[in-house]
Amino acid sequence: MAERQSDSNGGELRMMEFDFSGFLAMMDIRKREVQEGAKVGMHDAMDDLLRVSRDLAPLDKGQLRRTSGKNVEATLTGVTGEVYFNATEMDKHGNVINYALITHELHSGDGYSGSRFKNPTTPGTQPKYLERPLKERADRHKQMIADGIRREIARQ
Repeated sequence: MAERQSDSNGGELRMMEFDFSGFLAMMDIRKREVQEGAKVGMHDAMDDLLRVSRDLAPLDKGQLRRTSGKNVEATLTGVTGEVYFNATEMDKHGNVINYALITHELHSGDGYSGSRFKNPTTPGTQPKYLERPLKERADRHKQMIADGIRREIARQ
């Protein structure tokens, strides 16, 4: 709103005031919507990654698949999602062996990983059961997060 006043020297002074508190309040609402939508989208993406990676993980006794899971954590600055496999076993000497890590890193024909993956107990399973779908489905997962944000903004 424009206003006419006198300055300290008696001259004319014109001021304009713009109250943008309503705009800032709306931006706070939108920020919350974006954060909530990103969290929902990240859950969708991690559910997808967990489902696909579980199907690719060696089955044998089922311990590896039973110890898999996901976490999604939202902060003021972003959302983080993770999928994990946490199977351990004891060897004949009583040492704890990270079975999840070993089976994931078995030689996959990429020239970089360890021992050869031989005779999987379940056809269709493979090493790099988490890394491969993470890379192959990255664009799909980004889209899931973007869709979650769009849906949340559209609801309001």
